[in-house]
Amino acid sequence: MVDVSHLLALVLSAQNKLEEALNMVTLTLLNYPDNLNLLITKVMLERQVHGGHSALITCKEVLLPLLEKLGTSSSRESIDSAYLPYSDQWTSGRFQLTQWSDKVSTHTTASFTGSTIGTLPAESLCESIDSTIGCDQSNWGYQAEVWYTIADVFLSEEMITDAQKCVDEIKQLFPLSHLVSYMNARIRESEGSSKEAEQQYINAVTLAPHHVPSLVSLGRLQIELDKPILAEHYLSEATQLKPDEYEAWHHLGVLHQKQGNHKKAADCFLTALRFESSAPVRPYSVLKWKL
Repeated sequence: MVDVSHLLALVLSAQNKLEEALNMVTLTLLNYPDNLNLLITKVMLERQVHGGHSALITCKEVLLPLLEKLGTSSSRESIDSAYLPYSDQWTSGRFQLTQWSDKVSTHTTASFTGSTIGTLPAESLCESIDSTIGCDQSNWGYQAEVWYTIADVFLSEEMITDAQKCVDEIKQLFPLSHLVSYMNARIRESEGSSKEAEQQYINAVTLAPHHVPSLVSLGRLQIELDKPILAEHYLSEATQLKPDEYEAWHHLGVLHQKQGNHKKAADCFLTALRFESSAPVRPYSVLKWKL
């Protein structure tokens, strides 16, 4: 039942009916409150419908069940008041993550085998980690997914310091993961350090040549750095690996337009619009059907 409701919510998001999708997820969570896969979808939807502040509040609902599954000694009340984005944990609209991060880091070696957890828009985080370093999906990959989700929301709110702390938590779990390099690159880029970001994206692609988000980001950055040949290489590779990757098509359009190839640019922009108009907030592959 939960997968059916989840699928319906994703279909609604693909039809740009975001509020209806969010309502569907919220209602389903009443019956499945510990389904982390569904909670992550709620975070993605809330960020688009209500903004990052609401999404960060929902991150509390993603992280708290994980901490409880890990057997933390803190009660629900103490975690709520001390480590999660409520009341006095917000200062000028910024969540103070320091105590939370320091506290949780002492539990990062524990195993988690709780609710099914899914992915962020590009791919399955757990599967991505598994394919790179061979970890057990029922173990630390679940924790990394939660930190990755929260870091992504922090970055969307330009809360760079807090995003970095989340990435550092992932690094403790998987120090050689391409996702650490990818997120560090995004952070360096947010800080205006294009050269450092470029090197981190290159590191990510070296570690995982088929990681589409890294290819797209690196290609886009090469346009800004006036390296058109490399830009086209990375962006074209991304579209070959994932033909409906609309961001790659969009940036290819930008590249062709910059080079004066207006027909190619128009074709790329139209392709990007076509795929974006029917893209769900998360890929349908996050649903783990059991046949």
